[in-house]
Amino acid sequence: MSVLAVVVLVVVGFAGTTGSGSAEGSGKKVPRPRSTAVYPVKFPGWDRPRPRPTPTVSYPIPWDRGH
Repeated sequence: MSVLAVVVLVVVGFAGTTGSGSAEGSGKKVPRPRSTAVYPVKFPGWDRPRPRPTPTVSYPIPWDRGH
């Protein structure tokens, strides 16, 4: 059984390296993608931060009391 598994792995390995239909053997250069990022990254409104929310409850809540 392990011999069959090794044969299958070898066949799969050689099937991926045949080179037929690949761009390397045809002499054409494949264009590489260019980065469109602009650094430093700035988000909309980064220079005008919004005020942080404040609690709407003005009375103390006793968290230590049991029910």
